[in-house]
Amino acid sequence: MSEVAPDFEVPDWFRAPSADFQPSTFWFWHAIPSEAEMLRQLADMAATGIGTMMIQPRLALPIEDYLSPAFLAAYRFACQEARRLGLRVTVYDEYNWMSGHGGGRTVAGADHLRERHLFWTSGTVGEEGALSLNISGIASSFYDFLGDVGRHWVYEGGEPLWDEWTIVAAASGPAVENQLDGKSARPAGAPDASGQDSGFADATASVRLSAAGDGGCRIALVEAGLPAGTPVTVFVAARCRSSRMINYLMPEAAERFADVVYAPLLEAAGGTAESFFFDHPYAGFYRWDQHRGDLGNSPLWDDRLPALLGGEAPLALQLLSLTQDVGPPTASLRAGFFAAYQLQLHEAFFGTLSRWAAARGIGFSGHELLTHVGAWGLQEGIGGVDPRSMPGVDYFAIDAYRSHTTVDAADYAPQLAARFGDSVARANGRKRCTIEQYATGREAGLPGLAGQWGLTLEKFRAQAIRHLLFGARQIVLHSYNASDETDDESRFLSPRFDFPPGFNFEPWWEDCPGVLGELSRISAFLEDGKPLRPVALLYPLETIRAGAGSPDCGRHFGWWAEALAQAGIGYDIIDEAGLERLGHALGSSSTAGSKTAESRRETPATGLPTATGAKASATYETLILPAVDTLASVGSAEHIAAFVAAGGRLLASGVLPSQSRAEGEDAQCAGIFAALAALPAVQHLPTASKPTIDDAVAALPRPQPDIRFDAGPGWNTVLRDDDAWKIALFNDADTTRRVTITLGGPVGLVRRWNPETGTVAAIDVHAGRGGFEIDVGAQQVFCLSVRDGEAIRRARPKPDTSLAPPPAVVLAEGWTFQIRGSREAAVAIDVTRGWEVQGFAGLAGTGIYRCDAVLPQLAAGLAWTLALPGLCETAECFVNGTFVGRHVAGEAAFPLTGISGNAHLVLHVRNTAANRYYPGQPFWNGTYEPSGITATPRLEARAL
Repeated sequence: MSEVAPDFEVPDWFRAPSADFQPSTFWFWHAIPSEAEMLRQLADMAATGIGTMMIQPRLALPIEDYLSPAFLAAYRFACQEARRLGLRVTVYDEYNWMSGHGGGRTVAGADHLRERHLFWTSGTVGEEGALSLNISGIASSFYDFLGDVGRHWVYEGGEPLWDEWTIVAAASGPAVENQLDGKSARPAGAPDASGQDSGFADATASVRLSAAGDGGCRIALVEAGLPAGTPVTVFVAARCRSSRMINYLMPEAAERFADVVYAPLLEAAGGTAESFFFDHPYAGFYRWDQHRGDLGNSPLWDDRLPALLGGEAPLALQLLSLTQDVGPPTASLRAGFFAAYQLQLHEAFFGTLSRWAAARGIGFSGHELLTHVGAWGLQEGIGGVDPRSMPGVDYFAIDAYRSHTTVDAADYAPQLAARFGDSVARANGRKRCTIEQYATGREAGLPGLAGQWGLTLEKFRAQAIRHLLFGARQIVLHSYNASDETDDESRFLSPRFDFPPGFNFEPWWEDCPGVLGELSRISAFLEDGKPLRPVALLYPLETIRAGAGSPDCGRHFGWWAEALAQAGIGYDIIDEAGLERLGHALGSSSTAGSKTAESRRETPATGLPTATGAKASATYETLILPAVDTLASVGSAEHIAAFVAAGGRLLASGVLPSQSRAEGEDAQCAGIFAALAALPAVQHLPTASKPTIDDAVAALPRPQPDIRFDAGPGWNTVLRDDDAWKIALFNDADTTRRVTITLGGPVGLVRRWNPETGTVAAIDVHAGRGGFEIDVGAQQVFCLSVRDGEAIRRARPKPDTSLAPPPAVVLAEGWTFQIRGSREAAVAIDVTRGWEVQGFAGLAGTGIYRCDAVLPQLAAGLAWTLALPGLCETAECFVNGTFVGRHVAGEAAFPLTGISGNAHLVLHVRNTAANRYYPGQPFWNGTYEPSGITATPRLEARAL
């Protein structure tokens, strides 16, 4: 492949992208910065390529300073200066995070707004007709993970104290063995939705509180009457009177939050902003000594909730179904409860704040709890929580309240987040998403909050590129720190150990302008066009609602999502509303929830709905069901059947749907899928594993353009834009890989849009058989546009195979080293070992290597390249005082075109901040990170 002369003027949207595509950043304030500090840091953000900033006060900032006159004055000054520099302002809406509490201001003087939870306890009536039950040992493993600092942030006084104990409901029977062994056990009988004739009874009137206090309560029978051996489960609610967290079920909590937090922040921001940004609104995740059953945490509670649940079943049975199997209606009762519960959470909190912001012309975004963060599986990222109890799970519904979509991502491995964000955005009439990227220590074998001061710029860049290819528009850095000074090195209170890294305190921060500019151009390139995504992956919301804490569908979903991404096959994640749109796109005559013969045509052979309309109108070719056992209604099953009837392909792993939220165990739904399973267009993998799902994805028909890497994952995205294909692909391997691009027709004009340089040029490619091949270097990203039309052939110069390059020149001796800015003289250094073992262990910054070399004259067509096989981490190269280039990712090699004879080589090498901040910490392993040049440099003669 070679470039030819540019054939058109580079558009401004690519050459200099707007802030829509530039990375954003949290600006961590661990103290109120001075005006001089703000001026310097904001100018640095703008110069480095940040487009939007969000001020985020952290726990080191005294809670009494939050929203104080001094804080708001500094906030006002920062926003004014940011806008003067061309930075956009987004209002981060919380003190630290977990939006809603406002550092305790929301509940101050309004105790009724504090978090209130539902607990339950079970026992069996004794021989004497006695029963005594307890709730005790209430604890939040999540808050405990945050440590003493985190507990004092959440609780006034640092401990949860409970009051307002109230019996909500109680259910009894039937008497069965092993009913309460901590597992689901199906009781005898087959109750209908009301629980009649099932052996269950509403026992609320039979129990009372016998004692209550700060740590729990006791419950006793009011009078004898229940037979010995009868199981009884009692549900009680309590308010945490010491908590600063709010009850998200109450719209008045969000209204007060807007009054005491949103209003003063908006005024300080100058009365306007791009948007408000919410972050992880949730409370508690409490467990207790008597906790058991299928719901992993306490849900929030409000006395208005029973009226919102509706249905024929008594409240006692609805609540009991959350903790155990109550027979055929279990799925209906559970899914129905969570649908109503989550709708109230969403409307009360997100709806209230979204309307408040919209009334003032401000956007509203942010992200809820994502249990898949950092992973592919739906519940394999954040453990120890049942997300059904918090404002989450129905990500599609929450996104309807946002003006633009935001998700978060943990650590630096490929993961689901950006694709999910883009999918929910498209389902709500938008596209692409903002993605907050943070680090934990887990990936580096450190405690979670120790973060990754050892993060390299190459690793960050690779992750950001993958996010952009998966559907992100903008990356949010977590974070830009106002300070790294501390008198307290405990986690959270120290700027050094509050989810590091602080990007601006990494030595390689000065290498970031080029990287952030590159990311902005990749994002701008991907903005326009329709993605090529022939596969739809169903989000199994109703299965999650109806199941236990960690259903199989979460794992299966992750296996499918990862396999598709690695194979380079485009896909969307859709919800059940997407199934309805899918059916209409195929011309299906069925409608959602329809059960009548008039709403569908049936074939005598299968009884399945048939579809009208041409297959060519299909949006997707393949639909995947990941261990889905429950759907909202039989109407969803009918849409799937219509899709298959119209020529679509259906893949299903694990169980097939046999339940619905509308009916519980649903014979009609089960019948549709039993008939579908017999069709050739349907592949069912009942005992699927990750390898079998990988094989199933590998057997899918390849879309065209088809992008195939010669080995490893094929990260790419393909869009159709007018009369051209837009292709972006990324090789995150350590070696060059060949990529074959099959178009299925003549190869027209191919242009390379170079995001590193902001240039565009037509390229000559190895074209043939309806496609072409390109070699993509290690850590290299290619953005290509391929025009429709007849093949364009250019004369390709034949390589001169007679050129025999001379042997490499090994530069093992004569190197000196000096810390940049130091008054100490340069010293001799061994370039086979890092500087950390040669007297500079604590250096986290820029080291300057110097060496004199003689470069022999080379034959035409060859040029010298300085190769640095052991570089840690980034470098700038100067030869005879002239800047040659910068290395941040991939092969560390600097072309020295046109240079021969005496050469004074100077390398400015930067490592990470790990050797500055980790030594001396209790979790440090005693080993300094490799830094500088760690393997002998070479001069290699390479073909131009």
